[in-house]
Amino acid sequence: MKNEITNYQRILERLENKASLKQEIYRNTIEVFGIAKKALSKIASKLHHDYYTKDPSVEINYKDTSQFEAELKFSGDMLLLSMHSNIFSFEEGHRIFQSSYIKANPSLNYCGIIYIHNFLADSIKYNRLADEGSLIARVLINKEKHFIVEGVGQLGFLYESFSDSEINEDVLTNIFELAILDCIDTDLQLPPYAQVKDINLHQKQTITAASGYPTGKRLGYMFKSETQSNNNT
Repeated sequence: MKNEITNYQRILERLENKASLKQEIYRNTIEVFGIAKKALSKIASKLHHDYYTKDPSVEINYKDTSQFEAELKFSGDMLLLSMHSNIFSFEEGHRIFQSSYIKANPSLNYCGIIYIHNFLADSIKYNRLADEGSLIARVLINKEKHFIVEGVGQLGFLYESFSDSEINEDVLTNIFELAILDCIDTDLQLPPYAQVKDINLHQKQTITAASGYPTGKRLGYMFKSETQSNNNT
């Protein structure tokens, strides 16, 4: 009986294996998020400097809104950068578990997350709560500061496996530039006339209060989870 592991000892073991690990990843993600903010701010400054003389009416600015959020406004688009305060593991059966990198050390599958969303700038300006934004990409960082990116377009395959090197400002700059290009290349499209021709008074009053019709850019892609969800319906 003396050699039997008690529940209390198991708790201590779990804290060492999980809690301390997650705290380390959280600290890494906070550090990377700081670098990400710096990279996004530099892009904003460079764009403003290089484009203002061509067309000063195109507004380009960066704003550090909080510890966990920053935004880049460029013309009618807003790139929202945000960090989740929790740590996640991949779902069972994810392809990541087939990699030799994770097989050698399963704790490396735990990651912090940085999100890159695209909203219309007017959605933020007029606080149109019904407006939809789109997730351009999410950056996943583990305890070694290695990373993968899940996203749209090139961001869906350029960084799909954990790199041999740590994430850095140059990589983040490339990710943001690709995200900005995707935002610019995705135009706002009119909904079918038949879809919006009928409206009741309550909807009209709501629209007036929200400074316009609910609006959003749908990027024409689905993450794997969305595809699976649709296939199951």
